[in-house]
Amino acid sequence: MCFDEGEGVFVVQVGRFRGRIDLEDTAFFVHAYAPEAGTIDLSDLSSERLDPESLRVAEDGVLRCTVKGRFPARFSQAAQAHLLLAVDAAWHPPRLRMGAREIPVPGLDTG
Repeated sequence: MCFDEGEGVFVVQVGRFRGRIDLEDTAFFVHAYAPEAGTIDLSDLSSERLDPESLRVAEDGVLRCTVKGRFPARFSQAAQAHLLLAVDAAWHPPRLRMGAREIPVPGLDTG
């Protein structure tokens, strides 16, 4: 699966057959968070540094963020639990451990 910039849609290609994909939720899922590096592992098998300013809790209670500079991503239950272990909720807004730093993350403040 990839994003076709010209058409502005996600497509999948198998051999010579190519088809557009309509997404109901997100194209990417976060499978893991590595607090020591501040990185996330994505469903397309890539890794990238988490943008803490993009973190938010959706209405369904699931963490979401922006990946690849513009696409929404949804955290798996395991990744969400792992990330929340790196959050110090005693602060307002809560602080997320990313390497040696703790970053304020207003999108996680539910109080």
